[in-house]
Amino acid sequence: MNLYLAAVYTNGFRKGQSTYPKLNEREAEIVDTIPNILESYHYVNRQKYVDEMRADGAQVFLDSGAFSAWNMGATISLPGYCKYIQENEDIIRKDDGVIMASVLDGIGDPLQTWRNQNEMEARGVTPLPCFHFGEDERYLEYYMSKYPYITLGGMVGKTVEQLITWLDRIWERYIIDGAGRPKAKFHAFGITSVRVMERYPWYSVDSSSWIQFGAYGSMFIPNGVPYRVSEKAGTIHEAGRHVLTLNPLERAYIDKVIEESGFELERLTTIYETRATFNMWSYRQIADRINLDKHSRIFEPTIMELF
Repeated sequence: MNLYLAAVYTNGFRKGQSTYPKLNEREAEIVDTIPNILESYHYVNRQKYVDEMRADGAQVFLDSGAFSAWNMGATISLPGYCKYIQENEDIIRKDDGVIMASVLDGIGDPLQTWRNQNEMEARGVTPLPCFHFGEDERYLEYYMSKYPYITLGGMVGKTVEQLITWLDRIWERYIIDGAGRPKAKFHAFGITSVRVMERYPWYSVDSSSWIQFGAYGSMFIPNGVPYRVSEKAGTIHEAGRHVLTLNPLERAYIDKVIEESGFELERLTTIYETRATFNMWSYRQIADRINLDKHSRIFEPTIMELF
């Protein structure tokens, strides 16, 4: 499973960008060695970011950002998106010759997403198709008949239980073969749950939670649990609700993780960029652990359907 950290460039973390000088040597080392980055066209459609990514030798997975634009009441030009991909193909990652740029989603409209897929192809760009939570499953069947790499979206905001119910169904019915192996490469957009990462044989996933947890004062531990650590957190004086008020056993565990990761507690409590960088490290530990598990390459349904 390839884990893509989302919005690294748009938050200025790479060398030559605004946040990078704030990092110490260990933090910079983590940032310098990020293997996979995803960015949203909605945000990086500015020459400033193009120049910074090109100077850094970027190879990003490009999401259209249609969901973000929709949330902000904005629209994305399909011709403009296609032009951006064509003009900046050198900074967009390829996987076995497939360009890693997602289709412009029709939010809440699978027919429009399908139409956008066809129009983008007519304009000379073959994006990764996207099938969304709860859509008519005939669209998924169509995409699987034609494309080697498919994305799943519309999962942000759903509970883990909702996701597992839906994902179990489509993985069992459409995606896996008789041995439980996926018949195509699948990418999951915006996955934050470790349970969801571990349960299915994803080819790739992405998450921006590393920056969100950091900004809200938390460090995300490789066991999948966020802990409040910021000195400004409102829970700092509440027993058991902050790293500084944990019981001795929990605190010893956190101290050991911090020491082994090469980070410093003082910086984690005072600098959000340090917390974000720690979270980058932690998510990569989770991905490495999943990839070492042979079970992560197959999906075994827990309940067999009769029909």
